[in-house]
Amino acid sequence: MERYFFAAPARQEKLRIAAALKERQHARTGKRWLPSTELRIAASILIIFGLTFGVWRALRNSESEFDKGMVALQTVFREQRPIEPRVSTLPHSRFTSTRGSEVDDQRTDQLRRAQLHLAQAVKENPTPEAHHSLGKVYLAQRKFDDAIREFQQSLSGNQNQAQVYNDLGVAWLEKGDFNRSLESFNKALQLDGNLLEALFNRALCYERQSRFDQAKRDWNEYLKRDSTSPWADEARRHLTS
Repeated sequence: MERYFFAAPARQEKLRIAAALKERQHARTGKRWLPSTELRIAASILIIFGLTFGVWRALRNSESEFDKGMVALQTVFREQRPIEPRVSTLPHSRFTSTRGSEVDDQRTDQLRRAQLHLAQAVKENPTPEAHHSLGKVYLAQRKFDDAIREFQQSLSGNQNQAQVYNDLGVAWLEKGDFNRSLESFNKALQLDGNLLEALFNRALCYERQSRFDQAKRDWNEYLKRDSTSPWADEARRHLTS
């Protein structure tokens, strides 16, 4: 075929054209579609956003009842603390005996939410920490007998017994039982001599008993250990009042 049929130049040219057309056709049918750079970037952003949202939802749904209750409780104390004594591990906020209706309504809602979550946490997993935290909610709600019950249940096996005794002393102090209150604060300081909450509260307890010399001693001792915090400012006001 090559020696006779395709010997003519015209037939060779036709053969080259046919081969080129066939090759082009194969190239078209076999070519993969590739997205543009912009489309690939947009698709990557959507995938990352979807994964991030999925992780966020998973973490949110996995948040424990205990964690939810603690967030609500800390929110209450961050805005304005409902009682004057110091409750262990909770942040400083101003205390005033006067209340506004709007503030009261917000606090009541937050405390109700904290109580529901922490009561469920105690039901699901009654750890000493869960009982302790639920007791703090009852303190803020001024349900002192309920708080005392939770603190007493929390003492067994708790790694932070000094803090529990401090909060137990707060409950007795707010009930007006100064002897039991002092006993609890002293026990807290025996377990942890650096527990500033217990020292602050013991000074407050002495002051409410009109035992001013002992209160002054504790306020001064407190300021030796903490002279810069907002709690220290309160201690100074007590000393000068």
